[in-house]
Amino acid sequence: MFKKVLLFITTILVGLSVSIGYNGQDIFKGSTSITSFLDWFNITEHYVHLKGLIILDLIPAGFLIVQIILFFKDKQKIKGFFAVLSLLANCIGVFMVMQYAYPIAAQMADWTPNTIPPNWVSLKDDWIKYIGFYGLSGVLGLVFFLITYYVPAKKNTSIKPLPPFFNVLKNAMLFILTLPSLMSASGVFELFLFPVGYKISGTTFIEMHRPVDLAMRSIGPIIFTIMLILYGLLAILFFIEKNKTKGFLIIGAILLLLGNTFIALQGNRPLNDLFLTWTPTTIPSNWSSLRDEWFSYHLYRNIINAVQLCCILLIYFVPKSKAK
Repeated sequence: MFKKVLLFITTILVGLSVSIGYNGQDIFKGSTSITSFLDWFNITEHYVHLKGLIILDLIPAGFLIVQIILFFKDKQKIKGFFAVLSLLANCIGVFMVMQYAYPIAAQMADWTPNTIPPNWVSLKDDWIKYIGFYGLSGVLGLVFFLITYYVPAKKNTSIKPLPPFFNVLKNAMLFILTLPSLMSASGVFELFLFPVGYKISGTTFIEMHRPVDLAMRSIGPIIFTIMLILYGLLAILFFIEKNKTKGFLIIGAILLLLGNTFIALQGNRPLNDLFLTWTPTTIPSNWSSLRDEWFSYHLYRNIINAVQLCCILLIYFVPKSKAK
């Protein structure tokens, strides 16, 4: 029981290490408003620079090392190997950000709109590039660790009710659904640990919010449709192989997905429509209260995402059904 709980916690923490803390940095690529960039950067750097490495990397790495030891102690060498690759990928990301991103960040911390260097755009973009590599290494580390769930700990003598093709399809869909769920798990923590969105100015808020909102209006329905189809097919396959517990967990995840979408459409969407009408000169005096209302809906959705993630992860801990 202890090992399963530890594995569950480690998986969530490895998913948390995908986060870089500097959410929204890609919006500031190229020529951008130096005032808005420095407003966002200085506030984000205050929260993320040291605390981010401890929470997003050091703590997950500690749990991951313990899990690696347990894998090898239990003679699960393949799982241990992929867990080592996961740790290595995260360490490379930390090295990149400390060796290359942080020195640039130290320079940018002294910038003001009136004292920026002539090459500030290239320096800023280099910093964003290294932060991106840092995030990519976290994703790679999560992929390596998630693979350990698909490596059998011992020979499986049970007869699988599903034909090989459908069994592979089931595992592929479960992997595809688990990966983004773990990647988004950090959302519920970031609102509390890195409350940057509550500190930036109204002008910075709308400049950062607008491109994200417009992008999600285009790809959001596509992502929702794909996830709903995958969840539905996965639930059918679990019920076909007579594993009702896993099937009902997927149904629970579907209901949570629908609840998340309902809050997005009824809560966030009307406010998003309002935010799109704002300009730096027409931001209303009560903009911060409207922003806080938007974040409250976002928090509800993040909590739902966390519960949805638990539904998906629990599937890996439900014993496989055996044919009679």
